[in-house]
Amino acid sequence: MLDGLFEIISGTLNFFYTLIPNYAVAIALLTCVVMLITTPLTLKGTRSMIEMQRLQPQIRRLQVQYKDDRQKLNEELMAFYREHEINPVGGCLPLLIQAPVFSILFYVVRGLTNEASFVGVQKLLKSDYFPSAVVTEGFRPKYLHHDTELYQSLLGKTEMNAIGKDHFDLSISPIQALSNGFLVALPYILLVAMIAFLSWYQQRQIMGRNPNQEVNPQQQMMMRLGPLLYVFFAFVSPAAIGIYFLVSTLWRVGQQAFITRSLYGTEDSIGRQAQKAMQEARNEKKNGGGGATAKPVDGKPVARKPVDKGTSKGSVAARNGSGNGATAGARARPQDKQTAASGASSAPKPHPRSRKKKKRK
Repeated sequence: MLDGLFEIISGTLNFFYTLIPNYAVAIALLTCVVMLITTPLTLKGTRSMIEMQRLQPQIRRLQVQYKDDRQKLNEELMAFYREHEINPVGGCLPLLIQAPVFSILFYVVRGLTNEASFVGVQKLLKSDYFPSAVVTEGFRPKYLHHDTELYQSLLGKTEMNAIGKDHFDLSISPIQALSNGFLVALPYILLVAMIAFLSWYQQRQIMGRNPNQEVNPQQQMMMRLGPLLYVFFAFVSPAAIGIYFLVSTLWRVGQQAFITRSLYGTEDSIGRQAQKAMQEARNEKKNGGGGATAKPVDGKPVARKPVDKGTSKGSVAARNGSGNGATAGARARPQDKQTAASGASSAPKPHPRSRKKKKRK
């Protein structure tokens, strides 16, 4: 299956190169095609994730109701998902599908500038044993048929220029271009700068939908490191990979703008409803996880919040009325029991000598 995907992607890249004989344009068009195919999966996964967020208060109440019965909870959750036609892993499924496609696209683009192997051995054999042999130096592209126009244009070359014949070699990385001088590296630096800005802007788009949302420190760290890692790979990879990064990130920026406008554009949109539901679920969790005031789910009453084990003795006594409950009685002293049984007052008795003085008077 993967071999077939390699052939499809490399064949599509060669097709675009035959239409427009420019390496950067062919890579950009191939990236757009792959993003166009995967966009419906991304939108579907995003809708599924938003729907899960919108129903989070009801899911939370089910978790509270069946918290002591894991098997019953799983059965109720599965029935709940079927009833509302949602997939709990729908948000992750597009990423699992897209990962192999983007990996293959990455390796196909990188394989265009694959260096020929064992050139020294080939020269040695040619000089000593096979004078008529052809020694191939420079590039030997991978994943392309040898009769394709793209393969023939790169075979034996040492540069993959995107602008004219002597400018913007896509086979070297920006860090390699810096070793040749700042002016030579300037286009590569601009490429990395655009990738960095678009990656940052994409994160701002996602966070801007709900600026008041509480984000855990781990997620904040990932959102900060993600664009930095993206830029790092673009800086150390060949510029052909940088073109792929630039076009795919630009496409995602447009994709996020469409999601924001279509799913979060109005107050009654599904995205806004999901945000309100998530806030409601967080409030219920802070207030004790949906206790006596929790709403019923599907006509089934929700279990009330159990009595806290750490309840003070005074509140227990207050609920028992006089405070002479079983627990209090068990811990009472014998003389207190005798006083309570005789109905006498709990005040201390006067000393015998004080009674004699009163009689004498």
